[in-house]
Amino acid sequence: MPSNFSAYLDLVRFLAAMVVFLGHAAGLNWTAGFLWPLGAYGDTCVVIFFVLSGLVIAYVSDVKEHAPGDYLVSRAARLWSVVLPALALTFVVDWFGVRTAPGLYLGQPWFAGDHPVLRYLASFLMLQEVWKLNLVPGINGAFWSLSYEAFYYLLFGVIFYGRQRLKWLAVAALLLLGGPVIAALFPVWGLGLLAYRLCKSRTLGTPLCMVLAITGLALLAASPFLRSLPALRFQIMGAEILGRYIDGLAFFMHLVGVHGLSRSLPRLPASAKSTISTVSATTFPLYLLHRPLIQFFSYAGPADASGWPRRVLLIGGTLLVVWFATQPIEKLRIAMRTRMLGLLAQVRRNRQLAGIASRA
Repeated sequence: MPSNFSAYLDLVRFLAAMVVFLGHAAGLNWTAGFLWPLGAYGDTCVVIFFVLSGLVIAYVSDVKEHAPGDYLVSRAARLWSVVLPALALTFVVDWFGVRTAPGLYLGQPWFAGDHPVLRYLASFLMLQEVWKLNLVPGINGAFWSLSYEAFYYLLFGVIFYGRQRLKWLAVAALLLLGGPVIAALFPVWGLGLLAYRLCKSRTLGTPLCMVLAITGLALLAASPFLRSLPALRFQIMGAEILGRYIDGLAFFMHLVGVHGLSRSLPRLPASAKSTISTVSATTFPLYLLHRPLIQFFSYAGPADASGWPRRVLLIGGTLLVVWFATQPIEKLRIAMRTRMLGLLAQVRRNRQLAGIASRA
């Protein structure tokens, strides 16, 4: 993957997470709505995450993870290394918040306080959105997209690594388990796979790349307006479908265009690429930790949501906590991956020994 294009993907990933965070932080109860326009782009940014995820998975499966076990272990460690701290933080913040600031919780549409054991278990297993169950944990509504990511990882793994005779039966079973919404949006995630294959196989001309990059970006900027059009309000089980397809196609166009343009640009300095990579490492922790942190700084900080002390504390405090949490989370990911790879190697050795014994 070209160095400039890789750095651009890292930057887009971080900026998308920032838009989701600031869009949520813009609520009237948190910062009195001074960043309210960003809230309209939250779902568009999640679609961007889906397409980026498909592209990255296509890349790692092509270049790095050639065995199904390695692929599965890497995906599991990636998800659970952030899911576990996020669930713990959500539980602690909600436990104290319900008791110290019940007005920000009880009876509010953003707090899912019923059936906590079921919600936390479903979120741990990343089953919270199967058949649109909406079993996100407590205040942390951002967990909804994790079900989609987990199912798409599994679906790709089965299709790419699975044995021919059984894999399509397994794909059908996963789609049935996930439900119609997860199934309907799988092609949006798949646009990332297509973008990777297209960028790898051919180089488009600079004028066409410029048109694709600008047109895709313009469509993404117009997403709130396009989604408001009655003709585009197609839903399944209350979930928007057509608007997400338009966003996905727009970002696909943008990626293909930027990839072509990145080849003709001067190579980024190593220091700039390193900075972008370091900042981008906070993306997933920011996405899953920001909502409980917004809640915490809202009830633990200054009471006036329209005052700058509250706004600075809430936004700055959240970013600071995420920054310091990123390195321990990364260490947890590495430790989980190492441990699971060790167990996988042991299973492989046991199978080999069993095979040798059976032939003896």
